[in-house]
Amino acid sequence: MVGDPPALRHAPRAIWPWLTLPASLTAALQRAYGKSQIVRALLLDSGRASPSPIERSILCMRRGERIFWREVLLHGGDPAYPALWARTTIPLRGLRHGLLPLTRHGTRPIGNTLFRHRRLRRSPIQAESRPRFGQRRWQRRSVLRRGSAGVLVEEHFLPDLPCWAGRGRR
Repeated sequence: MVGDPPALRHAPRAIWPWLTLPASLTAALQRAYGKSQIVRALLLDSGRASPSPIERSILCMRRGERIFWREVLLHGGDPAYPALWARTTIPLRGLRHGLLPLTRHGTRPIGNTLFRHRRLRRSPIQAESRPRFGQRRWQRRSVLRRGSAGVLVEEHFLPDLPCWAGRGRR
């Protein structure tokens, strides 16, 4: 299920379950925070744009096609201590295939909504360590597909990621 095993082999043991989880990170975060904190999304920005070359390649897009994108910080109630930075990228043509509600999430985490769709199938997860926010950070990315429509989800793990407490629900 997880792509790029050589790079993943060097991941710290504490982050391994987060990197390899095939289910919703939002649900696992909620489990880690417990009942005292609710996972929230701080909306950094969103909009419509041209995809990056990597996004175009991963989502099998043609030149000239556009995307809807959304970037958030997920936290357990205090945005000063985010656990994840996440970017969701959806080709605009995918919005006609039942994905339009994902553009209206505002400050709600998108993960739980994505994993409620039984028809969505996840690609293998690609995990790696890259420079982000001034330091090397572990990140993962995968595509959730519904027919020909795909949603690229990128998640970057930040220093305030809570300790792993189990998968949560699918």
